[in-house]
Amino acid sequence: MKINITKSTFLEGIQIVSSGVSSRTTLPILHNFLIEAQAGKLKLVRTDMEMATIHYVNAEVEEEGSITVPIKEFSEIIKNLPDDKEINLYTDENNKFHIKSGKSKFWVIGTPKSEYPAIPEVERTNSVSLSPLELQDMVVKTAFSASTQETRYILNGLLWNNTPEKFEVVATDGGRLAVASHASLPGSNEFKIIIPTKILNEVCRYITIAKPGKDDMIEVNVASNQVSFMMKETTFISRLIEGNFPNYNQVIPTKKNLGFEVFTKDLLASTRRAKLCIGEFGALVKFKLENNNLTISANSQKMDFTDELPVEYTQEAFDVAFNPDYIIDVLKNIATEKVSFSFVNASQPVLVEPVGDTMFKYVIMPVRA
Repeated sequence: MKINITKSTFLEGIQIVSSGVSSRTTLPILHNFLIEAQAGKLKLVRTDMEMATIHYVNAEVEEEGSITVPIKEFSEIIKNLPDDKEINLYTDENNKFHIKSGKSKFWVIGTPKSEYPAIPEVERTNSVSLSPLELQDMVVKTAFSASTQETRYILNGLLWNNTPEKFEVVATDGGRLAVASHASLPGSNEFKIIIPTKILNEVCRYITIAKPGKDDMIEVNVASNQVSFMMKETTFISRLIEGNFPNYNQVIPTKKNLGFEVFTKDLLASTRRAKLCIGEFGALVKFKLENNNLTISANSQKMDFTDELPVEYTQEAFDVAFNPDYIIDVLKNIATEKVSFSFVNASQPVLVEPVGDTMFKYVIMPVRA
């Protein structure tokens, strides 16, 4: 293999494949990434056996070939090469990968492609195209509700549920729930799959980097145990999470005895202030509704906080308490000027919805004060 490439192009490609893939592995080869030169393109591949990223960059290919090298050390080498010089790379018969830029020269020991895990292709029999920005919006505004505890494996992903009526993206950690609704995806079969949060976060990160135009689309391919996302020169592949996602419709309140609307930014700011005086353990923020007034309070052994916001509320006095992080995470992701809270009572799930936006809904479990 013999190639020439600019530093900025190469480094951007390495950064795309290096992020998101776990570095915690007992297999030394998984600390490497694959570099493969083919017909004017350089194919970069990284996998941790659960997910994989494939990215193509333009390069002058004098001789086709492939090699795998440790990604951490190699990326540091490329970062520290001169900015204004072209990078020349070639392999020799001893699996040494030679790097030259200006007067600077390195070589690293590589491993043949044959020792790197093969990346399975995802069948394109159930394929849909989505606006990248719409996909990103649905994921970002729900993924924060997914569980990060490895013992709750099923909840470490987002449910994608496509029916003839609608397409929903759902996340929960057992204490809160986020649902994004979209028109049913055209041209695809019905499917109900759980996609690991990790790969969805990487897809969203890439969408931000790629800066897609309004006509760009991302292709999603759903197979029996895998999913892939294809956009421009990049493909993400991941195993699906196997198991049964909780019946989320059962916890979405349909009966609403009490409720109020409030300015989103005001409640977010007040809840953040309340959190300042709460310790790490047993933290909660209290809401008291009475006579068109919402009182937000919190206290600890060393601090105390109260604040008041005007709301339209003339029903009976009502007290409820929440994990402040749950309130803050929801409000951060609501773009509308106002947000509504609907209650059955102080111990039942609370429905939180952006006023004027039917695409998103959130459910939060109160806590005992």
